[in-house]
Amino acid sequence: MLFVYVIDFHYLYGVKDQVLDISIVINAFNEKVDGLTKQLNTALVRIDVLEKENADLKKENTILKERLLIYETPKSSQNSSIPPSKDSLKVQAEKANKLLATRSLREKSDKPTGGQIGHKGHTLSFFAEPDAIEHHQADFCTHCGGDLSQIDGIVVGTRQSVDVPLPTRPIVTEHHVISKICSCGHCCESKFPQSVRSSISYGSNLRALVTYLSCCQYIPYQRMTDILRDCFGVKISQGTVDNILQDMKRKSQSAYDAIRTMAEQEPVIGGDETGTNINGVLYWLWTFQAPKLTYVYCHKSRGQAAIDMHFKDGFKRSILVTDRHASYFNTNAAGHQICLAHILRELNYLTELDKTQTWSSKLTELIRESIHKRKTEPWEDIDRKSIHQRFKELLELSTDTFHKKIIALQKSLIKHKDNVFNFLNDPDIPYDNNASERAIRPLKVKQKVSGTFRNPEAKGADVFCQIHTITQTAKKNDQNPFSAVLATAKNFSPAI
Repeated sequence: MLFVYVIDFHYLYGVKDQVLDISIVINAFNEKVDGLTKQLNTALVRIDVLEKENADLKKENTILKERLLIYETPKSSQNSSIPPSKDSLKVQAEKANKLLATRSLREKSDKPTGGQIGHKGHTLSFFAEPDAIEHHQADFCTHCGGDLSQIDGIVVGTRQSVDVPLPTRPIVTEHHVISKICSCGHCCESKFPQSVRSSISYGSNLRALVTYLSCCQYIPYQRMTDILRDCFGVKISQGTVDNILQDMKRKSQSAYDAIRTMAEQEPVIGGDETGTNINGVLYWLWTFQAPKLTYVYCHKSRGQAAIDMHFKDGFKRSILVTDRHASYFNTNAAGHQICLAHILRELNYLTELDKTQTWSSKLTELIRESIHKRKTEPWEDIDRKSIHQRFKELLELSTDTFHKKIIALQKSLIKHKDNVFNFLNDPDIPYDNNASERAIRPLKVKQKVSGTFRNPEAKGADVFCQIHTITQTAKKNDQNPFSAVLATAKNFSPAI
C-alpha cells in the first residue's frame, strides 16, 4: 500500500525518479496545500471587496433611478407651485405644442371666455365739471351761404377728451422772510415755513411722486431720474432719490407701526415669505395680510427670529393661514390652517410620479369635495364627521411601499392633521393662502424689475417694505395709494 501511495504522488507532481523517502513527498504536498490556501484567502478577500462594490453600486443605482423619476415626471408650473419661468426647456416645448393637459387646480368651466352675463363693466365716464369748453359751430350756411355768426345756436351733441398737461415744468416757490420795525422800535422778523429748512429743497408733491414711482410702480432709480427730467423738467440725482426714500421711511414709521398692531389683533391672518437679493446676499421678505391690511418687512432669517422680531407676542388672537414652513407653527397663535392649494398641487405631482398607488388621488378627491361643500352647501349641513373619518383612514393607510415623497407628505399631514380642515369650523377661515401669495407677488415684481436692493444692511428693502405696507393697506380700504403717499409726505418737515 505504501508503494502505491508513493507512485500516486509521483504521478501528481510529475516526478519521474522513484522517491524512497516519504517525508519528501509529504513536504511537497504541504507546500502545495499552503499555496492553494493562500490563493483561496486572496480569492475570499477579493470576493468581499466585490460584494461591497456590488452593494454600493446597487445603492447608487437606486438613488439614480429616483433622480431619473424626477426628470421623467418633473415638477412644473402645471403640477406644482413653481412659476412658469422655472419650467424646463422640455416642459416649455411640450406646453408650446399643447402636449400637456393643464394642471390648474381650477375646474374647467363650460362658460365662454370673457365677461360673463351680469358682470358689471367699466367704461370712461363723463366729468361733471370740465376744465374747458370748446364750441364748434358753423359761421356760414352750407345750403345758401348765409351769415350765421350772429345767430345763437343750441347744443345738440357733447363729447369730452381727457388729457394731461405735457410737457410740464417744475413749480418753483421762492420764500422771502420780511423784517419790520415796530413804532416801539422792536424789530420783528418772520420765519421760514417749517417745511422749508434749507436754501433749496424739494416739495412734498415731488417727494410723493418719487416714492410712488419707486414703491408702487417699481421704477429703478436710473429710469426714475430719466422720467422726472424728460416729463417734468426736474433734474435729480439717484443719491437724492435714495435720500428722499429714506426720509419717507422716517415719516411713515408711526403708520407702519400702527398697521403691525392691527395685524396682531386680526382674527384670521395669512403669512408667506420669499427670498430676495440684497447686494448679493440672500434676505427674506415676509408678509402678513388680512382683508383690510398688508404688513411687509425684510429680514436676514427665514426662521423663527424673523417673526419674533416684529411680532414678539405672536398671533395669540389669530388663526394663522400659511404653508407648512416650520417657523409659522413655532409661532404663538390661536390656531393654524395650512394652505390646501399647496397640498393639492403636491398631490397632483405625486399622482404623476407614482401611478401604481391611489392614495394621492383619494386624498385629492377628499380635499376637493370638502372645499366644494364649503362653497355650495349650507354651513350647518356640511358632514364634517365623514370628512374627518375619511381623512383619518388615509393617514392610517400603510404607504411603506410607495414613493418616498408620498411617505413624507403623509408624515407631514399626520403632524398637521388638526390644521387641515379648520376652514370647515369657521366661515372666516380660508382654505388656501392665495391672498398672501398675491400680497407677495409685487415684491417679486420689484425684484424682477430692479434686479436687487443695493443698500447695505437692507435699508433700501426696508424703505420699500414700509411704503408698500402703507400703499397696499390703503388700496384694501378703497383709498388712492398715491394720496396715502402724499399725505405721508406732507406730515413732516423735509430735510432735503
